[in-house]
Amino acid sequence: MKIGIYGGSFNPIHKAHVEIVNYITRELNLDKVIIIPVGKPSHRNDNMLSGELRKKMCELAFEGKEKVIVSDIEIKNKKTSYTIDTLKKIISFYGGHHEFYEIVGEDSAYTFPKWKDYKQILTLSKLVIFRRKGYESEIKNKNIIYLNTPYYDISSTLIRKKLSNKENIDDLLPKKVAEFIKYNNLYQ
Repeated sequence: MKIGIYGGSFNPIHKAHVEIVNYITRELNLDKVIIIPVGKPSHRNDNMLSGELRKKMCELAFEGKEKVIVSDIEIKNKKTSYTIDTLKKIISFYGGHHEFYEIVGEDSAYTFPKWKDYKQILTLSKLVIFRRKGYESEIKNKNIIYLNTPYYDISSTLIRKKLSNKENIDDLLPKKVAEFIKYNNLYQ
């Protein structure tokens, strides 16, 4: 089985995240994609909504997508989240005989050589890199796959800013996520 792993803050998850998952699933013929909202991030301050709220938004965004599951593996962990640790847990759960694909944007790939045990990540999985405007990763390895994905001009930061300014964000979010944010008065 070919299993994609897509971690992120998803604060909030938006249409570009969904499109990236759809694109990569098709292009690499993945059997499953695990969406993992980060718990305690290793690379930034924790100014995010609770893990449970972000997980719920991810579930709403991928509702009805049979190849996609949302995991709380990092949310449940009280320690700082590192990709290598999460990858090892997933491999342990599913078994090492499957193929694993870590999905990251070029912005993350740019700093990949600074990640904890990054060489081991490349031994245990393939690194799938999708394009991000303003970044160009130079790392090379036989287990790195660069995909010529479309550029998406959407970011969670932009959405939070628009929400705090009471601007309309319906065209940037999956419908059920936009409704959830409005109903719960999030990011105000």
